[in-house]
Order: sequence, then structure tokens, then C-alpha cells
Amino acid sequence: MPKKKLADAKTEAEEALWFEKNQDRLLKLFKQAEREGALRIGGRSIGITVSKRTGSLMKPPAQKVMLRIPVDDLERARQQAADKGIGYQMLMKMLLHEALSREETSKPRRAG
Repeated sequence: MPKKKLADAKTEAEEALWFEKNQDRLLKLFKQAEREGALRIGGRSIGITVSKRTGSLMKPPAQKVMLRIPVDDLERARQQAADKGIGYQMLMKMLLHEALSREETSKPRRAG
């Protein structure tokens, strides 16, 4: 008998039952997403996607961007990345993510 998917639920009761039966699997996926830095908390999506084909965790979507970066900054990023044993683009993504998170937590939220 094939496993029931959440998409197969036709009522809220069936959906609730699916979540109850799959809570251990979902907890594992959330923990994995947290370890991989893909779990975001707040008003936005949590940033995890489960593959329909394999049932495994997928990374959040990314979009290519083009930036002009001062040569000195790029060289510093390359050197720091080399010191850490990672690529400079990975280092720059990590730094951007950290700065954005820090900025979000440092600003007071407006009351709705």
C-alpha cells in the first residue's frame, strides 16, 4: 500500500491526521534544514522544500545576480576565502546572509 501524501488529503481532518502520522519525519527535515542553514523563522517561508520525487530535502531556490564589486574588496574576499579553504563566492554569500540577518534583528519592528 503506497504512503499517503499530504496532497492526497481532501479535508482538514485528513491533513491533520497526515501531520500527526508524519511528525517524526517532519521533525527530522526541520532539523536537517536548520543544520544546513535553510530554516528561516518569521513571517516568511521556512525555506525548505521536499522533493516530490525522492522525498528528500531540497535547497531553497537561488537567483543569479550581477554586481560590480571594488577590486580591493574582491581581492580581500578571495584571500579570506582561501584562508578558510572555501570559494570566494561562498564566503560572499555567507557574509551577505550574516549581514542581512544582523540588520533584521537590529531594527525595531513596526507595529502593524
